[in-house]
Amino acid sequence: MIKLEELTKDYGKGESCTHALRGISLTIEKGSYVSIVGTSGSGKSTLLHILGGMDTATGGKYYFDGQLVSDYSLKQLEDFRRKNISFVFQNFALMNQYSIYENVEMPLIARHIKNRKKLVCDVLERLGISEIKDKKPLKVSGGQQQRCAIARAIVSDSPVILADEPTGALDQKTGSEIIDCFEDIHKSGKTVILITHDMKVAERSERIIRIEDGRITD
Repeated sequence: MIKLEELTKDYGKGESCTHALRGISLTIEKGSYVSIVGTSGSGKSTLLHILGGMDTATGGKYYFDGQLVSDYSLKQLEDFRRKNISFVFQNFALMNQYSIYENVEMPLIARHIKNRKKLVCDVLERLGISEIKDKKPLKVSGGQQQRCAIARAIVSDSPVILADEPTGALDQKTGSEIIDCFEDIHKSGKTVILITHDMKVAERSERIIRIEDGRITD
C-alpha cells in the first residue's frame, strides 16, 4: 500500500537548513499495524505528516496504492487525505465548543455523507462513550476525549489511521485502554501507523520502525 523511496525533507536553506528526513525507504503493507519510534527531533512526526498528505517531501518518491503521491498538487493532496487518511493526535484536537457527538460527526459532514446519525451512534457505542455524546470535550476525562478523537478518525471508514503520540497525554492505565482500541481497529482491517516514544506501546504493534536523525536505523 505505502512505498517510500529515498524520501527527504529539508527545512530552510543554506547554513540554516535542517535535514528532517535523510533518505527514508520503506514499505508498509495494507492492513499493517506499525509503530514508528525515535527520540524528539528524530523526524518521526515529519514522516507521519508526509504519509498523511499534510506535508510534502523535498525529494524522493511516495507511492500509495501505486499512485505517486509526491507529485500531487495541493488539491490532489486534499482529495487524497479526505479519501484515505484519518488522524489521531496527542492533544486530541477536538472542537471544544461542540459536543462529543458533533465532533465525531464533522468528518462525515465534510465528506457529504448521509445517514450520519446511525454512523456516529454506532461508533460512539463501539468506543464506549455513548453516554457522554451530549457533553463538551472539556467536561470529560482525557481518556474519553481520546476515545472521541479515535471515533472521529474511524467514523468515515478511512483505510489508514495515523496516530501521533496518542497516549502521550494519558496515564498508563488509560493509555493501555486506548491501545486496545487501536488493536481493535487494526483487527477490523485498517492500516494503523502510530508514533510513540513509549516502547511498551510500540511493542504491541506488529512492526517497529526506528528513526534517528532522519534515518531508519534498522
